[in-house]
Amino acid sequence: MTDDFSGLRVLIVDDQVHVRKFVREQLLLFNVSQVEEASSGHAALQAVTVPGVEFDLILCDLRMPDMDGIETIRTMGKLGLQCTVAILSVEDERVIESAGLLATLGGLHLVGEVSKPLTADKLEAVLRRTVEDAAPPPAEEPVIAASEVADALKRKAFEIHYQPRIVMRTGLCVGAEALVRWTHPTHGVIRSETLLALAERSSAQLSTLTQFILREAVAACARWQADGRDIGLSVNLSPKVLGQLDLPEFIEQLAREHKVAPARVTVEVGELTIGSDLATLIDVAARLRIKGFRLALNNFTGVRSGIEEILKIPFGELKLSRDCVDGCSQSDSKRAMVEAGLALARSLKLTTVCAGVSNRPDWNLLDELGCEVGQGNFIAHAMPEAGLGIWVTQWMMHNR
Repeated sequence: MTDDFSGLRVLIVDDQVHVRKFVREQLLLFNVSQVEEASSGHAALQAVTVPGVEFDLILCDLRMPDMDGIETIRTMGKLGLQCTVAILSVEDERVIESAGLLATLGGLHLVGEVSKPLTADKLEAVLRRTVEDAAPPPAEEPVIAASEVADALKRKAFEIHYQPRIVMRTGLCVGAEALVRWTHPTHGVIRSETLLALAERSSAQLSTLTQFILREAVAACARWQADGRDIGLSVNLSPKVLGQLDLPEFIEQLAREHKVAPARVTVEVGELTIGSDLATLIDVAARLRIKGFRLALNNFTGVRSGIEEILKIPFGELKLSRDCVDGCSQSDSKRAMVEAGLALARSLKLTTVCAGVSNRPDWNLLDELGCEVGQGNFIAHAMPEAGLGIWVTQWMMHNR
């Protein structure tokens, strides 16, 4: 063996004890010791939604009682998991292939469809593909023509994912941020920041994309409300859109159509926006607040924004930047920025949100420092709407 698989974290999902034991023993042959087991689909869902726990590979059986492997895989796809999946089964080869196709269509990274019994050779191939799949993509920004964006907008090829926001003291899920995604045929998943930047090249495209995001997100918020879930919506829009004077009326009309209370909707304003056209921004921000919508200063670092300008805009929430938050428990300078941001928010009576919470030590420090709301991959990755309700149910089970 030339590959190093020792760092992989693996979840075995199978209802039979002797099978789980055998697979664990096979994994040890490849120095894979970070292994957890789930005896059912429900146990697997609990395992993958534990705060801070992420698996590199899930080995899942298909034939299980109560919740079979197909249903388990489908549900995991809805949760937007950032991991690879391999299917192990005694089923007919075509059934296994169908399950594999389902995993791929659900957004999971399929690395193997293995008929039982599992052998060392079969397992090595799965592990090697897992390591290759985990390799970081090139850092360069994708080169995408405006015509491609226009075509994607026409086909409605975009999807909105939602990242939960949690009250740190109670564990209650109080909101979710809407993040647009585009699965490009060549470049893979294009995330919100990149997609908005691409759309900004054309005012017409940016307007179309913004309307799509708002329509989809407000409609989702209405569905949460109808399901009895008290989950608010947060939307981070392009700075250029926030300079459009008719934005408050457009959002108000959407909220009225879907019977969503304006107080459930938070519009996030990026820190770089401030100072670019302060008069228009104040006009738009004030009318949003008058209409009952919440307003947040997003990506705050304290570096670019002057306190004077912040005081001129009626924010109700201060969202600390991921650059400050991620690693704050290990960095004196980041901790100082977080403390300064939280102190400023308290003095202005603003709700504090920390984005980019990625590990338990950071979470503990932020809680100790008095941050009210946390958001980040330690809690959950952004996921499709269908997965949010499932995730909230699992999260509340962990936090009873």
